[in-house]
Amino acid sequence: MMQSAGTSFRRKRPTSDRDAALPFPAASLSTILVGVVLLSTLAAMIVGVHRGQEAVHLQIIPSEPSGAKAVTIDATIGGAHKGDGPTIRSLADLTPAELHPQAGPDRHIVTPPADDLSVSLVTCKTTVGYLHILVHPSWAPLGATRFLQMVNEQYFSTKVALMRCIKGFLCQFGIAGDPTRNKPYGGKNNLQDDPNWLPEGPTHRHNELGVKRFGKGYFAYAGSGKNSRSNQLIVALKDNEGLGGGSPWEVPWGEAVGKESFETLDKIYTGYGDKGPSQGRLHREGSSKAIAEDFPELDYVLGCEVIDSR
Repeated sequence: MMQSAGTSFRRKRPTSDRDAALPFPAASLSTILVGVVLLSTLAAMIVGVHRGQEAVHLQIIPSEPSGAKAVTIDATIGGAHKGDGPTIRSLADLTPAELHPQAGPDRHIVTPPADDLSVSLVTCKTTVGYLHILVHPSWAPLGATRFLQMVNEQYFSTKVALMRCIKGFLCQFGIAGDPTRNKPYGGKNNLQDDPNWLPEGPTHRHNELGVKRFGKGYFAYAGSGKNSRSNQLIVALKDNEGLGGGSPWEVPWGEAVGKESFETLDKIYTGYGDKGPSQGRLHREGSSKAIAEDFPELDYVLGCEVIDSR
């Protein structure tokens, strides 16, 4: 324990010629030793920070007024983003093509619906980096509203497992880390289907330019039939021809934006594939210690915030 400045250190008389020959008083030696211990402790704390043992809080402030309050996103030092914080902080950081997506030679098989409703920029922190999601209610009003509800209720702060991530295909997630948070979204609370704005059927897997129907970074819901959307989501890890082709739950309601988001998608662990933790187990246990031990490489969404809207 660090002692106060006025504390005196009691010393014994020297008991040998060696003790008597010290070039400075024993009290001074004690003071030096205490100082060395304090310096060593401080050095260990600094090393601990650099090794990811501490966390910093980064305030995300829109670069220009756009109707959204500044929010705080935790950035863990030593993770994939190494405490640098997200690269996108407001809608002003997006390109015109991201703000107003159009069908083109590289992305979007057709031009998405015009934004007649307010768009929201959501930043999610994951165990491998940040995901920035531009939510378009005009694309799928019910699906987009449900996702924003989950974000505003801090649902993703329960540590949501990226439970079924298949290389070159998609990643499925959404079951709450706290099992008690699932009930309000399922059963009788399932969403009605939104109309699909993507061209359906096997003849529309890609267009004449080779652009595939369901673009990398498109977000939609997982489901199992008509009006089955609840709290489980999917995001495409690569451009995909099959998704969005008629399954009523696969209508996109938003997409990843910014280079950082696509880098994060590429870092998500896909080694478990379909053999990750089962939906039933996650519903029972949430993001439990036992699941973490059984699936040590599993990635998670740690929290999401609306950082801008207009």
